[in-house]
Amino acid sequence: MTLIDRASTWDLDARMQVVRLLAEFPEVRVNGPKRVLYDAVQAAELDEPGAMKALIALKLSANAQFQDRPGACKLVDTAVSRGDQSMAQRLADCRTN
Repeated sequence: MTLIDRASTWDLDARMQVVRLLAEFPEVRVNGPKRVLYDAVQAAELDEPGAMKALIALKLSANAQFQDRPGACKLVDTAVSRGDQSMAQRLADCRTN
């Protein structure tokens, strides 16, 4: 994970890959989780391709360093309001849970 994390310093695709891996493998821990989260949020705010979905998946994952269901649901709402209809089901799930 360290090698991927170092590569992600300069490469947005590598940063998003780290975010997706952390969501997919919740037992993995990183040093500096605040930095990972900061980079993911920045990419999502800049509307980088796939960044919002990766950030939402990370916040909805079982990864204890990043789990944040209320924050993920706010991002889902933002994504839907931006026109991402692929998030409509997740928005419905957020509203019922």
